[in-house]
Amino acid sequence: MKDLFNRLLEYYSITEDEFKELNKDVNPQSFINTYRFNNVKDAVILVNDAIKSNKKIHVYGDYDADGIMGTSILAKMFQYLSYDVTFYIPNRYKDGYGINLNKAKEIVENGVGLLICVDNGVSAVEPIAYCREHGVDVLVLDHHEVPEHIPNANVILHPFLSKLSEFSTSGASVAFLFSVYMLRRFDKYLSTLAAISIISDMMPLRGYNRDLLRIVFPRYVDGEFYQIDLLKGNEKFDETSIGMSIAPKINSVGRIVEDNSVSDIVKYFISNDNDEILSYFSWISELNEQRKEASKISGDSVISVSENDFGIVALVEEKEGLIGLIANSLLNKYRKPSIVFTYNAEQDLLKGSARSLDGFNVVEAFNSLSDLMLAFGGHSLAGGCSIKKENFPEFKERFNNFAKEHPIVEVEKPSIPMSITEVSFENYELIQKFGPFGESWKKPIFNLLNIRVGSLRYSKDEKHIITQIGTNSKITGFNFSKDSLMGKDSVNLLGSLRISTYKNVKSLEFLISDIK
Repeated sequence: MKDLFNRLLEYYSITEDEFKELNKDVNPQSFINTYRFNNVKDAVILVNDAIKSNKKIHVYGDYDADGIMGTSILAKMFQYLSYDVTFYIPNRYKDGYGINLNKAKEIVENGVGLLICVDNGVSAVEPIAYCREHGVDVLVLDHHEVPEHIPNANVILHPFLSKLSEFSTSGASVAFLFSVYMLRRFDKYLSTLAAISIISDMMPLRGYNRDLLRIVFPRYVDGEFYQIDLLKGNEKFDETSIGMSIAPKINSVGRIVEDNSVSDIVKYFISNDNDEILSYFSWISELNEQRKEASKISGDSVISVSENDFGIVALVEEKEGLIGLIANSLLNKYRKPSIVFTYNAEQDLLKGSARSLDGFNVVEAFNSLSDLMLAFGGHSLAGGCSIKKENFPEFKERFNNFAKEHPIVEVEKPSIPMSITEVSFENYELIQKFGPFGESWKKPIFNLLNIRVGSLRYSKDEKHIITQIGTNSKITGFNFSKDSLMGKDSVNLLGSLRISTYKNVKSLEFLISDIK
């Protein structure tokens, strides 16, 4: 068997020279020299002119982690510049996504001189036209798909329109790079917020995105940024803690809150008062617990699923912000394309959120049902739609029929063979050199070959595998019970390596994801 380094090269289909390129030195100055918008000067002049003219500046964001990070970056940037601005995170339930005409009218009425849209705006033709017609300048910092007709904003900074990179980046990263030129420096805290958005918004870890993470992650120091320390807890600040702990907490605010207090999440990230930060953190933690509790699926007692169903269509009495989480839970549990609806009383219609795996294309399914749709959108594995209440039974039947004709095709993910003696801290460090891991650059899956079932040890209730294999290393498998392995002589364990810390002692875990 080839050494682990060469097996990793083969897994990622790269050469040794390409590996060296992935690990080339990156630093704030080289980052600034490499990446810039071709029209960033226009944006800087626009904002500086507004400041010189003492215009009222308003930042309009979005309710997901990317929009919240982008709004926080800009609010903090203006705080550094000692210029007061107002900001707004729209309410998912009342405002919907992006700036709308009603909000544009409020902005004009409030005497705003400069509107900055972050993580939205590139498709807001009518609201931005209204603002411009009434004397409001508009700067758009967005990353979403560019429509056929773009708004007549004064300046639009966009990864593709502004020729930043061949890869897309997050809305907050657009805001961060703009802040570099406004502040004339690479701010460490603002770059940390941008890093969170890259992972939370599942941006491809190539080019700009990868380089920014490689600057931010190694330089993070516990105790430097109180807000981030609270969100991540005792975990290391990296792609894993962002995806598993930080981003879900931030997103819970937009999912749960149904009034204008959703904007308070920005105050958490820009505050300089630790007592105030801690108070906001308690609020965020409470909302996160509500999110987790509300999105739990307690078996078939909540949603009945028949073996004859090829797709799952459910109607629940939950917040609209939670139905995507429920659909994802159903998908993971039953491995069937799932769409969950909830009733929107204000609009008197059903709002749905769909999730799927390869083989069943959500957008194609929606297109086949377009005669029943009031609105829909998304991509191959996830989407949202609206239908009339009376169309639900027919939608359910036809969605199920489409799923029958387009079954999910689960393809076994490639893995790297590994011997148990290779589970070492040294190899963990080698693996990390291929990181950071995320969208378009997945964490490697390893295959521990021919492990004798009789050598495995379990938790006291025998529901989890916990097997010590060295002084500070072990194999861990949650929800792989002793009963489930009865009668088997040997197995292959699929999983990944991770560092865990307990009582300040670090140990290396091979965390099982599947058993073959």
